[in-house]
Amino acid sequence: MRRILKILIWTGLAAWFVVILGFVSGEADEVLCMRIDVVLSDTVHSRFVTDSDIRAMFQSEGLQLQGYPMREINTRELERLLEKNAYIKGAEVSTDVSGRMEIRLEQRVPLLRIMPEGKAGFYLDTEGEILPLSGQFVPHIFLVSGNIEDPDESAEASIQLGEIHRFCTYVSEHPFWREQIVQLYVNRRGEYELIPRVGAHQIL
Repeated sequence: MRRILKILIWTGLAAWFVVILGFVSGEADEVLCMRIDVVLSDTVHSRFVTDSDIRAMFQSEGLQLQGYPMREINTRELERLLEKNAYIKGAEVSTDVSGRMEIRLEQRVPLLRIMPEGKAGFYLDTEGEILPLSGQFVPHIFLVSGNIEDPDESAEASIQLGEIHRFCTYVSEHPFWREQIVQLYVNRRGEYELIPRVGAHQIL
């Protein structure tokens, strides 16, 4: 008798659990996106992207997410869209049953600014990726100028950029040199001239 009673109790609990799950699932299907929170990493060293930029990006793509059913939002497609931005290293989009969407972004961190003679230039980040110059954020980082070739023009130019990146990484990781050296100049012979923070002399 007790065994039968236990079976009935567990059967009832299982049925109740299934009903509750179905109810919650049905409710979740009807949830609308009511709030979007953008979380940006490393805003101390990198402020290329803002909350407003992300919302403007969605708007330019014709994406009206707020008020839209959560079940119809493809979070992976949103991540791919966000990662097309040169300043964004990684994106993670998640939603919950309260109607909240969270967008977590990892920004690229600029290491140095390249200023070839007669050209606008670009940044290299800590991983060696090329970033375009930004009109809204100017980082205080190592400057490299002079006779620097366009990396798209030749393999030698890519090798040169690799050497420059390795050198600037070394400088940035050593406090003494980081305080002493502020600029690297590439002369016409391809030699590197170090320009110190104090004094007018240069070091070949």
